[in-house]
Amino acid sequence: MNKTEFLYPRNSYPDLFTDFYADINGGAAAETPCETQADNWWCRSQTSRGAVLDKAGYAMLHIVDGKIYNSPGSIKLFETLAYPVNPRVPGLIFLMNLNQTEAAGKSVVFCIDIFFQNNKLNSAATEILTTALKPVYERHDQDFSERYKAEPGRILAGLVSECGVMDFFTATDSDSFPDELLHAGLSAYRDILTLTNDDVPTDEDHVAMNQHRQRLLEWLTVDDIGIQFATASGVPMSVIEAYGYPPVVRY
Repeated sequence: MNKTEFLYPRNSYPDLFTDFYADINGGAAAETPCETQADNWWCRSQTSRGAVLDKAGYAMLHIVDGKIYNSPGSIKLFETLAYPVNPRVPGLIFLMNLNQTEAAGKSVVFCIDIFFQNNKLNSAATEILTTALKPVYERHDQDFSERYKAEPGRILAGLVSECGVMDFFTATDSDSFPDELLHAGLSAYRDILTLTNDDVPTDEDHVAMNQHRQRLLEWLTVDDIGIQFATASGVPMSVIEAYGYPPVVRY
């Protein structure tokens, strides 16, 4: 068996993001989905490359009886990264996994955030995302001020805005909390694209974006925990590079 039976991330997420990116980039921008597998893992990935998003890829990955946090375990992971063409437009990261290990039991990790490709804070963009996510926490009697539980600078080499969510929780079949967070975050990201996509970038912005992507490339290769889980369990780096790595870095 090379797939888990975990509820989260939802099996519907690949189709959800296929449609989401097609709505932004156009359906013709989507490459053919790719399924790869071995005895203990299975992965479906797809990438969209278009006029708005230079590269937007996702992967749904199952690892069964692998090595998670240095302990025998299994994981179901969905991750997507979107890199806009315009360096003044924030990128998107969404990550969710349910992992179960012999050492720590079962837990859910949820992250949705934006990152600034030109390393310049856009407070209006951060406000859009924060404003969209806060009511979801309030509806579920969760403390919004405690939503970012990662160490400062931990996610994407410290390049994310840290205005979104990086949280850990227990999910049940009847709990709509993570789905509501995801849909609120995606709606907010569309508003952020509308806000920023007509901004005219400078040469300085393009230089900063290329430096940003180079730093991300290094971090994903060396420090990303999810990639370490995957490679330790036998997933080839080529599978990860196809969906998650930045577009070609230009100098």
